[in-house]
This record gives sequence, structure tokens and C-alpha cells, in this order.
Amino acid sequence: MSDVARRAGVSTKTVSNVLRGAPGASAVTRRRVLEAVAALDYRLNPSASALRSGRRGSITLAIPTLQQPLYAALAQELMRAADDTTVILELTSGEAEREQEILAGSWARRSDAAVLVPRALDPASLLPGEASASPVPLALIADSGPAGVPRVSCPLDAQAALVAAHLRSLGRIRPAVVGVASAADRWTRACVRGLRESGLRVDDDAVLRVGSPDGMLGGVEAVARLAYTGLPVDAVVCHNDALAAGAVSALRRRGVRVPLDVAVIGRGNTDAAAFATPTLTSVDLDLPAMARGALSLLSTGADATGSKDSPAPGPLEPRPVETTPTLSVRGSTVDDAGAAPERRGEPHREQV
Repeated sequence: MSDVARRAGVSTKTVSNVLRGAPGASAVTRRRVLEAVAALDYRLNPSASALRSGRRGSITLAIPTLQQPLYAALAQELMRAADDTTVILELTSGEAEREQEILAGSWARRSDAAVLVPRALDPASLLPGEASASPVPLALIADSGPAGVPRVSCPLDAQAALVAAHLRSLGRIRPAVVGVASAADRWTRACVRGLRESGLRVDDDAVLRVGSPDGMLGGVEAVARLAYTGLPVDAVVCHNDALAAGAVSALRRRGVRVPLDVAVIGRGNTDAAAFATPTLTSVDLDLPAMARGALSLLSTGADATGSKDSPAPGPLEPRPVETTPTLSVRGSTVDDAGAAPERRGEPHREQV
């Protein structure tokens, strides 16, 4: 930090303030400091900063909402994996401006690292500098992202393969897909592609994107739209468990028997799936492994420090951490006559 201060012609306190995002420095001073940081390849060590300040360390988890069971479950797993490290929740409401602020390091004044689950921004469209300019570690939990940015994901092709294999084993051939209308969503297209490549028929009009993805209402809306098309479908595959629960409710109100007439599959394997009526077959993304993976990426980033006297290694190019999906088969695809595994205890899991 002293080397950066000398090169920029400012005090070390000013360097610290700029890197922490604290107010007070002029735009010219801030630019000089950041240019010196880039020239010297200096990176702040959050662990050392936390020790010096007496903090135990903290992580910001930025998610769109807690109303989505998938996000709530992820937050719980991250808190469990973080142990005695404080996890600060920041709800972005899925707004692009707030997600962009996270990428710019708005959280740096109150925590040592951050995990962002984007919705309004498509991570693949971000330039590397947009998500790595922050002086402290940032990791994404997203299906795509710019090179060099730490990221955790669950392979979409593997998820689609699990769903396709299960539907084929049940003799289902015409599924509908309920996706979401958000910039970060890549699941919908990947699911449709995977089902079609497996030989199942997914009509264009049977691909429905909803604007309310966090509760049952979106699933109810999707079933109403599907009924309007008049397409004969024998399965509904949903972006998340909340949408799947809504779809089941709407189907049953219309006199459709689940799963005898139409099978329904959710995603996330959350409590919403385990306690729905009937219980929901759901793709398990291994949220505990996602949480551990994000923490491991942040720990790797915290180790990279340097100055001109003790140069840092080259820019980190972390490989994405990938979790392995499984399928928890329950009553929404296997009825009582099929001896649904969850009726006997632990849900049956299918894996590619």
C-alpha cells in the first residue's frame, strides 16, 4: 500500500479509502490511485485487513429475493458453510442497477468478500473488468460469466439429461417447459434443447417464460397459458420448485390428475418440493456444494496480494466450480401404484 501511495503521490490512508470505496477522494485522486494499483498489480488482502481491524470477517451474499425457496435455501447453506464468518444478506430485487453496484464493489465498506447471484444482468455479457475491478474477492453463482471471474454453477446439460431420461423412462413424450423471463436465465433454452435432443417433442408454444418466477403464481399463470394453446402435453418441467408447486395446483383445479395425466418436475429440491401435495420430483443442484465452492473461490482470491517489491502472481484464472445434479423422484411423477420412493423414506436419486 505504501508503494501505491508513493506512486500516486498520496497518503496510505487515501489509498485505503479509495480501495474500500470510502468517500472523500476526488475523481482525479481516485484515478491516480487506481492507475498505481493496476501498474503495481497490487491486490488487497481481505484476511489481513480483517485481522488488523479486529473483525472476524464477513461475506455479502447478494440475491434477488428471499421469497424464492431456491435462494433462501442457498443463503442457509452459505451461512452453514461459513461457520463463524458473518454472512450479510443484500436483496437486489433482481434490479440491474443494484447488481451492477455489487459488481462495482458497493459492499466493500461492510464486508471482506461478496457472492452475487445475478438475475437482471447476463453474466456472459459482462466484460472481465466489470466483475473483477473490485479490490476484494467477488464470486458469481451463475450459469455463465466472463473469463477470469470466479464462478460456481451446476451444468445445465447434465440437468436436462436427468430430466429427459426420467421422462422417457415414464413414457412421457410431449413435455412443456416453464422458464423465466430474466437476462441471466440460460436454463430455459438449455432444458428445451436437451429434451429435444433426447427425442422428446417440445412445441414452441409449450415453452413458457413467466415474469413472476419466485412464487406459485407464476406456475398457475403458465398452466393457464398452456391450456389456452390447447396443446396436448404429458409433463411440465419447471425452472424452480415454487413454479412447479403452482403448476400442480392449477392442473389439479382443472381436473388434471398429477402424475397420472401430467407429470411435473421442479428444480432446486427445496422444502417446497418435499412438502408439496403431491410431493415434487425435483432436480437437486447440490446447494451445500455450491456454498462450499463459493467460499473456496473467495479464499483463493484473498491469498493474492502484492506490490513492486513482492510482486503478486499473474491474474487469477479460476476454473468454474461445478456441482453434480441429481434427481429426487417423488409423487409428482411416480404415483402410489409405482411405489413412490419418498413414501418409504429417503427420496430416490437418479444421476447421469
